[in-house]
Amino acid sequence: MGRALRASLGAVWRERWLAPLGLGVALARGALAFPAVLFLAAVGSRTARSVLEGGAGPRPAAIWTVAALTSPRVLAIAAGLWLAGWLLWGALRAAWIAGAMPILAARLSGAPERPELAAGVAWRFGPVAAATVVGSLLDLLGHLLVAATALGATALYARAQGSPQPAAVALVVAAAATAAVFLAVALSALADTAVARAAAAGEGPATALAGALSSVLARPAAFVAAALGVALAGALAVASLESAASLATGFARPVPPVLLAVPGVLVAAVAAMLAAGVELWRLSALATLALGAPGARPHALLVSPPAAPPRTPRPAGARDP
Repeated sequence: MGRALRASLGAVWRERWLAPLGLGVALARGALAFPAVLFLAAVGSRTARSVLEGGAGPRPAAIWTVAALTSPRVLAIAAGLWLAGWLLWGALRAAWIAGAMPILAARLSGAPERPELAAGVAWRFGPVAAATVVGSLLDLLGHLLVAATALGATALYARAQGSPQPAAVALVVAAAATAAVFLAVALSALADTAVARAAAAGEGPATALAGALSSVLARPAAFVAAALGVALAGALAVASLESAASLATGFARPVPPVLLAVPGVLVAAVAAMLAAGVELWRLSALATLALGAPGARPHALLVSPPAAPPRTPRPAGARDP
């Protein structure tokens, strides 16, 4: 596991130009959620303005605005706009992963040639998008498992009040919570491994999911530890960056808020690029664990688009129909 983490981190560092593309994907996520917010703001402002122009006071205007914003039609339109933006952002993220992972896989395998970003997006977007959908369902299943365990633990704790053996009840609750969290993290690692295999090795969604399942079942602790270790390292790096920026701006003299917003935006951009690099690091590490040690299977890690069909030679003097 340590070798996979070191090798994948080195590959991400050598191909660090992929992180700004991840920044663009992160910015697109906020931009694509803006239409839903803009629609709700437009409905609320128009309702409040019409009520105020009719001679009513602020209280009726607030009541009518809340009623308009909570109407089923407005909520359905806002939900549709948000869902459309979320799906489009998911497609952009899948395209970014499909283009970036073959490059990192080629770097890990030690191949002399590097595949192009456009080639990965063109030939591996479909499998990566399908694997991402399946992975989202697995992540949702993990969250539901944790939520069900929390509800069960709450109900068991309420019934166990005054029990003669509180230590046994606490032990059962702790074991159930630990198992639920471990399974949730394992399901998340399984989803990320399927996406990584589809992007790095060019496998289909079903093959990538089956291969990821066999790999995770063979070494569940390694995959869970790798996922948690990369997530912890990324969280610490982002927190350290934000803390250093806050400490640096705290010693500055009183300046206009507009000027203070500039370093804040820069720190946010650097943090987003760092988060994108951490995501590529996690996927590369999981792909390395699933596909073998670096250099073991270079033929499976390169972009290999389907060959074009052979063209039949045209006889001399033939004309197009």
